[in-house]
Amino acid sequence: MLPASPRLSWRWYVVLVGFATTTSTLAADLPAPPETFTVEQRGHWAYQVPKRPAVPAVKEYHWVKNPIDRFILAGLESVELKHADEADRVALLRRVTFDLTGLPPTPAEVSAFLKDDRADAYERVIDRLLGSQAYGERWAQHWLDLAHYADSNGFELDHERPDAWRYRDWVVHALNDDMPYDRFVMLQIAGDEVSPKDHEALIATGFGRSGPREVVAGNIDLAVKRQSELTEITGTVGSVILGLTLGCARCHDHKFDPLPTTDYYRLQSFFAASKLVEVPTAPESELKAFEATKAEIAKRLAPLQKRKNEIESPYRNAILNEKRAKLTPVERAVMEIPSKDRTPAQKRLAEGLDTTVKASWEEIAESVAKNPADHAERERLKREIHAIGLTLQYPPSHAQALIDESAKAPETFVARRGDPRTPGPRVEPRPPGIVLAALPADAFDPATIQPTATTTGRRLALAKWLARPDNPLTGRVIVNRLWQYHFGRGIVSTSSDFGVRGEKPSHPELLDWLATELISQGWRLKPLHRLMVTSATYRQASTLSSPELTKAQTADDPENSMLWRMNRRRVEAESLRDAMLAVSGELNPRSGGPGVRVPIEKEVEDLIFTEAEVVDLWEETPDASEHLRRSIYLFRKRNVRYPMFDAFDAPDTQSACPQRIVSTHALQALVMLNSAFAEDRAKALAARLFREATDDSSRIDLVYKLVLARQPTAREVDQARSFLRAQAADLQDATNYPHAAAWLDFALVMLNRNEFLYVP
Repeated sequence: MLPASPRLSWRWYVVLVGFATTTSTLAADLPAPPETFTVEQRGHWAYQVPKRPAVPAVKEYHWVKNPIDRFILAGLESVELKHADEADRVALLRRVTFDLTGLPPTPAEVSAFLKDDRADAYERVIDRLLGSQAYGERWAQHWLDLAHYADSNGFELDHERPDAWRYRDWVVHALNDDMPYDRFVMLQIAGDEVSPKDHEALIATGFGRSGPREVVAGNIDLAVKRQSELTEITGTVGSVILGLTLGCARCHDHKFDPLPTTDYYRLQSFFAASKLVEVPTAPESELKAFEATKAEIAKRLAPLQKRKNEIESPYRNAILNEKRAKLTPVERAVMEIPSKDRTPAQKRLAEGLDTTVKASWEEIAESVAKNPADHAERERLKREIHAIGLTLQYPPSHAQALIDESAKAPETFVARRGDPRTPGPRVEPRPPGIVLAALPADAFDPATIQPTATTTGRRLALAKWLARPDNPLTGRVIVNRLWQYHFGRGIVSTSSDFGVRGEKPSHPELLDWLATELISQGWRLKPLHRLMVTSATYRQASTLSSPELTKAQTADDPENSMLWRMNRRRVEAESLRDAMLAVSGELNPRSGGPGVRVPIEKEVEDLIFTEAEVVDLWEETPDASEHLRRSIYLFRKRNVRYPMFDAFDAPDTQSACPQRIVSTHALQALVMLNSAFAEDRAKALAARLFREATDDSSRIDLVYKLVLARQPTAREVDQARSFLRAQAADLQDATNYPHAAAWLDFALVMLNRNEFLYVP
């Protein structure tokens, strides 16, 4: 008789079969036992199919603008909390523009909104913002945080991914096109099976391989390496799409949620046949032309490389001889034995010696530098080799994809303690049992998995199950994420943990109503955005009209979980950079394409690790105008952190980021006041003021409209004039243009205003 609790799962199964059963026999011959769950486990709210609740009645019905408000207001009335008044029009416009596009409104947009007295003026703004290119660029960043996207692999060598940007652009386009979320998910899980031979669908599967990946060869165990890849994919799908901390069940049964280890490996088995590959998507003629050019360049480089090696050879040999001389007699004897004749112990020793007795490029360079003539010639050759290498055109397009390379999948076994070298019982592909328990018996039938000539059909089966309208988690998780990004806190505040240790929903009926509304809208996200940002709840000011009442209600609900006011939020790192470029008039609106390498500080470049000696560790994009593009298009190398992004809490791309932290520390002020980027933006902003305004009064008025989207008060005008006079006096002896220099300082001050960094 099998144990009933999922926490006893396969370990007790081994005991019941008998201690004499070997691990290999168990793994090869015995399937995992079926999982069972208690009534209490099945009853958890997140595992129930969402049902559309009735919209509650409220007393203050005239405040309501759409059904969202009835759910929020009903909660407020039940605990006798007052809601805030509607925010003023400028604050509201700035809030929604940042929310939907990640950019500040322009003075022209503010002026047009303030003059528009039509009843639907605000709704017209929403439609304009949702229809802009900037919408997809803003909201793609949220999804890329979850996919932990970057343009390099990470780990020690951090090799670059030349075609990773195609997935980033696919996400931007999909969101701008308002692709239904069910299809959005299906293409990222199984695009090659959903739409065979469709290059865009193939690129979409980059979701499964956007995270870090170890590609170093050498002595790495291939089974361990493969398991690491599958672990990355499985954990990402579990947390991002299902909102489950499934990764906790990789080494042992989940400590809190009914997610046994067997369920982890059942989900992993959907990807058992999947390979991480780069599939050519360019025409054959383009591929051939590239290879021909590459061969021609190699031909030009050959004599230069040969001459460089001739210079280095005596220095390399001297280094190797010195290291060999330090070997023991036993070590030297092992190195002289042909590889095929070595014993296992000798092979292990030789492998270690091979990594020790070698001349690194750093050692060679240091040795050559002692001879000025050889050093000068070597440096000349390096620069020439580098210049010729730069003439190679960008490689033809490839899809960084996740595909099946066979119709037959390898068997999947539970890995004891997460180690694939100690296999446990065999499992078959199946979604988490606790989620299936709430669905009809035919919600997932393994027999319906249909292999094709080249694919197993497994990922397609998983994708279809994830996109079921009655899936308890898929819809809830994504509408909760939208709510979080708009209101600063999810209805479930632990947005990637809907398990028993995650926070309970503050408004469970609203969550279910939104999930069912998403499906009724054909899984389209833009109608949900529109619903949220046009609600009276969203339009609230961030404080009550009475300071005393604000203080009292803050004491009753310090985290504002009942949403009696709007949460004031600091703009995110990327939006801050983009906003600085926007108000200075420099922002380059070009979209898409390979990641842009902007100038970075030398101390950051010095941290880049490479196996090979190169002339320039960070080859800046030659076109300086490209450096002024939106932050989503910057090249993201995992081990190179942009100081501004680092200071303002951008995720490290090493793991999925469901919610960014918000810290406050001195480094932020240093970045905003002293960095070259901040100073350059201040110069550009000051130049814009002189270009577009003719006197101090109009410049003060303009800078407030550009930076804060409003006119200055009389007091602020007086303060600005006093500041400019004081700065001009201080700079009189330092420059021939004290007045212009004072304006540069004033522009920098404006960019450091809290009101610029925060959205009310």
